[in-house]
Order: sequence, then structure tokens, then C-alpha cells
Amino acid sequence: MKKILLFTAFITLISLSFTSCKKKDKEETTTEKVQHKWTLVTVVSNSHDAGGDNIITIPGSPGDYINFNSNGTYTSFTGGTSDSGNYSIVSDSQISIDGDVYTIKTLTSAQFVLYFKDEISATEYDEATINLSR
Repeated sequence: MKKILLFTAFITLISLSFTSCKKKDKEETTTEKVQHKWTLVTVVSNSHDAGGDNIITIPGSPGDYINFNSNGTYTSFTGGTSDSGNYSIVSDSQISIDGDVYTIKTLTSAQFVLYFKDEISATEYDEATINLSR
């Protein structure tokens, strides 16, 4: 009987040590999170001038995507047109695409939101928010 109790206690102890020492999942870097094929959901653009905001929302069409490759290049298909170019991660909150620096508003395994603002003058600017999903 003692052997059975000791054996049961030993098995319980081993089981607890395996479950309590579970390794944490490695957090993906910004680069690793970006390097996927993303579906274009919408592009929201605003051309602000003295007359105010001129907001246009363009939904993505079926098959529209941007694919960020691991070699620092991207390919895209939007509005029936293919494109390609270069990108680089500037920081955890910024990405450079063909020389334009975008702010990364959201980056999860399912959602990627980019924001770009081009100041034309003290009172005029163009901005765009690109909503992507996986």
C-alpha cells in the first residue's frame, strides 16, 4: 500500500512540474508580424484644405492584397493593378514603404492598420488610413 501511495505521489509531483514549467510563447517581432499576405479591407483618405475635410472611403475588392516578403520587398494587387517595391521596419510603430514613412496604428495577427500624413502647408494636408486583415 505504501508503494502505491509513494508511486501516486511521485506521478503527481512529476505532472505538476511539467505543467508549472510551461515555456512562454515567443513574442513575434514587428518584422515577423508584418511579413504576411494581408487582405485590403479599406483605404480612408482625407484631403484637408481651407474648406475642411474631404473624406473618401474606398473598400477593398475581392482579391486585393499586400504581401510583405521576408527580403524587404512587397507585392500588391489593388484595384486591378499589380505593384511591387521595398519596405523596411523603422521602429515598432513605423514602417517605410517606398520611402514614405507610415505609422503603425495596429498590428496583431489578424489586423494591420497603417496611417500616413503629408503636410502640404500649415493648413492643408493629405492623410490616409489603410486597413488590412488576415
